[in-house]
Amino acid sequence: MVENKKGIFISTITQIIGRVIGIAFALASIKIITNYLGTTGTGELNTITTYINFFIVIADLGLFSVTVREIAKNPEKEKKIISNVLWIRIVTAFIACLIAGSIVFLTDYNDHIKLGTLIALGFIFFNLLSSVYDIVFQLRLKMQYSALAELLSKLVSLVALILIVNNHGSFYWIVLTTTISGIAMFVFKWLFSFKFVKFTSEYDQKITNWIINAAIPLGAVFIVNNLFFKIDTLMLFAIKGAAAVGIYSVAYKVLEVTLFAGSYFASSLKPAFARNINNDPKALSDVLNKAFLIMLLISFPIAIVCSVFSKEIIIFLSNEDFVAGASALIFLGFTLPLIYLDILLGEILIAKDTRRILIFIAIFMLTLNFVLNLILIPLYSFMGAAIVTFVSELVLLIINLYYVRKIISYKIDWRSVGKIVFISLLTVIGGFSLKLLPINFVILIIFTLGIYAMFALAFNLFSIREARAILKEEQK
Repeated sequence: MVENKKGIFISTITQIIGRVIGIAFALASIKIITNYLGTTGTGELNTITTYINFFIVIADLGLFSVTVREIAKNPEKEKKIISNVLWIRIVTAFIACLIAGSIVFLTDYNDHIKLGTLIALGFIFFNLLSSVYDIVFQLRLKMQYSALAELLSKLVSLVALILIVNNHGSFYWIVLTTTISGIAMFVFKWLFSFKFVKFTSEYDQKITNWIINAAIPLGAVFIVNNLFFKIDTLMLFAIKGAAAVGIYSVAYKVLEVTLFAGSYFASSLKPAFARNINNDPKALSDVLNKAFLIMLLISFPIAIVCSVFSKEIIIFLSNEDFVAGASALIFLGFTLPLIYLDILLGEILIAKDTRRILIFIAIFMLTLNFVLNLILIPLYSFMGAAIVTFVSELVLLIINLYYVRKIISYKIDWRSVGKIVFISLLTVIGGFSLKLLPINFVILIIFTLGIYAMFALAFNLFSIREARAILKEEQK
């Protein structure tokens, strides 16, 4: 049966469009926050958000990936599975809030962070509940509703932020916008889900146990991976203080807001990987090869912009107090292609349910990341954290390639990869040349992206038809 590739394509594209608009809201928020709170206040706020997001991952337990995978294999059990997942989410969300709120008072964090964390606990609870609806949207290839809900929640949060700043609200009022965002996201996803499924109070202990047993190993991987991805911020705060985190957070936020395209693309392939990984490895290998190139093709222009216009971007998003983070942005920008590929290859390992391998990789990478940060942050502050992020993702890519090749026999199209790298180098040269012109840097970024697109077309690397074809899914 040929799956709805049009639905997959629309789901991916609409998510990207919604996220692009959402980026504008996120960047506006960064600008307001950095100018209102300064480097120290921004660092404290970023430490709070990093802390609470870690507990969201803990409470997630890997339920999203496992539930999508299992319902894709057993669609007749969808309603029962989702209803039980909702109950699990309510319990784990409550426990996560309780633990996060308790632990923070056992740390040496200042009162801003301790009290701010309590205010932000609402984001943990409502974010976890709203993620249940993402399962419904993902299975129906309707993730545009999730993207719209997230976009609207960002808008609500931005409006609240503007009102608070205009009325000279305190640091704690700024933190409150995080919880407001979580509540808005839950409400919008709840409203949009009515069209597809109605949750019931049905509870089945056997199904719940089955879901938890399947999710815990993957959840452990996600927990370790999240700590691996966020530990630099926590260590930077402990070693160098809030101001260093504030400077680093602006550069890091650019990386975070540009992850969406790769994440959405890989997520749209999740059901296909789950259904077909054991049925047609050759076809899946072809899809993986093409997806590999598309991930590079869409991530390199972002990396180019971050390297050529790093200083301009930092000042645009904040002010001169944060400009030291421009050098970190260059490393983080060129980390993006590595992250995109790691996300893609990780989906293959998840689909194959390689629990032991995933746990081994996660623990190894966390250990490596911790040791490198422990060495480089005291020497180079936030630059050390940025370098470690790049090196860690490169090592992770090598490991992922090794294990995925054991699952699927595939060969990297090095010729096309070489073309992408070559046109990227040409675009970097073109971008620096354009900077000699007395033109606003935003316009220069558009021109630079145009140069990249023209080179991609000239080298036959860009094709909408190819992008759509890659999302074709067959079930035999």
